[in-house]
Amino acid sequence: MTPAVMMSMLDACIAMCQLCMDACMEHADHSEVCKMCAQSCKACMDACMDMKNMMMKAA
Repeated sequence: MTPAVMMSMLDACIAMCQLCMDACMEHADHSEVCKMCAQSCKACMDACMDMKNMMMKAA
């Protein structure tokens, strides 16, 4: 896997996590499952952003 491909995959993951988190947050006040889902999406998005930042520093 090339760095460019990895960056594209991380960008896609970040975008999907953001969309999922936003959708789940609409219902988080009424559903514990949606709240947990939003938190999981945020954690995944943060991990992908951290990986992307580390890759950019190493380049």
